[in-house]
Amino acid sequence: MTTPLTVAVFVGTRADLGPLLPVIEALAGDADVRLRILTGVMYAADDLAQALPPSGSVPSWHERIVALADPMTEVTVGAQLEQGAVIARGAGRALRDESVDVLVVLGDRWELLYVVPPAVLLGVPIVHLHGGEVTEGALDERVRHAVTKLADQHCVASEDAAARLRQLGEAPERIHVTGAPGLDRLAAAAPADDEALARLLQVASVRRPLALFTYHPPTAQQGAPVGQWAREAAEAALAVCGTVLATHPGMDEGRDEVLAALTSLAATEPRLHLVPALGRDYPAVLAAADVVVGNSSSGVIEAATVHVPAVDVGERQRGRLRGDNVVHADEGRPAVEAALRTALSAGWRDRTAAASNPYGTGGASQRILDIVRAASGGTRAKHFVDLPRDSGRGGGERDREEEP
Repeated sequence: MTTPLTVAVFVGTRADLGPLLPVIEALAGDADVRLRILTGVMYAADDLAQALPPSGSVPSWHERIVALADPMTEVTVGAQLEQGAVIARGAGRALRDESVDVLVVLGDRWELLYVVPPAVLLGVPIVHLHGGEVTEGALDERVRHAVTKLADQHCVASEDAAARLRQLGEAPERIHVTGAPGLDRLAAAAPADDEALARLLQVASVRRPLALFTYHPPTAQQGAPVGQWAREAAEAALAVCGTVLATHPGMDEGRDEVLAALTSLAATEPRLHLVPALGRDYPAVLAAADVVVGNSSSGVIEAATVHVPAVDVGERQRGRLRGDNVVHADEGRPAVEAALRTALSAGWRDRTAAASNPYGTGGASQRILDIVRAASGGTRAKHFVDLPRDSGRGGGERDREEEP
């Protein structure tokens, strides 16, 4: 009888959970995989179990979740440093105690700096999802590329991301263009009707256009008035749209300022509905929205799949590949309002309806499952692949150092 492969997936916040859900479900459905889900930033074990889709499998989600730390109650640099130390200890302990064969991580969140190194030290192969992308307006940019150099296998969402990993010296056999796994749950998403949306928002009716709004702190811009920027973006959405459904910002420094600004605005503007997260309702709500606005990757990566126009605000997502559905806006109410009017125009909606998603068409989770299953074992050594000198990007003439 074959021993099941023990695979750990780290889920820190909802930023991880949404894109990882199809991968988690694929792993959970594989009889040859023993799945463990690690958490410890936004979620307690019970909260994460509730956020996951209903499971009829045995063991249940509760039995698969390992909390590395208690959830954070504040988000400051000091709190992040303290939480990171606890997460690192918890990750090392969990990887040993659970005899983990492969660790799966996604993206670029600061907490990966504490989850991934213990795996490296313990010799646990790391499969990294969504590497090679660019978000120059957030510190996530640095974290993402750092994790690339620590990871063993790379499941990237697009060919341009794969090219960047080659620039970083990663061997071609380690790089797999799988597409974005978060699109798997959107490909067949049916939009929620207005009656269902009204129930969700606890209102008599939904006024169109409906905007789905998320604003995260742009962490690369120190000292920025993030609360003011978030409020102005929300005010612009209210000026153009009938209903604005806003979700809480991510677990970054500046979160409290953004949340306070949106809470204050929602207290005086009944058309602004502020919720912590949409969870299982997200695919249906996204498909039902008339426009996505803010600086979340949701508008840039996911909205094109359900043919919804998106307004990307500010610098957080600067440099990221985007489809023809996305309009960019500088910070400030006038710029965001103008971009929203463009996004909601008949011409732009026609453009969005015809747009393809550069991050794939679905099916990524099954491709990722195959890569995860093959990742266990192998050498811990990684060679740096230099680019040819005539590429114009530097590098050496040899793919690896020759024996003297």
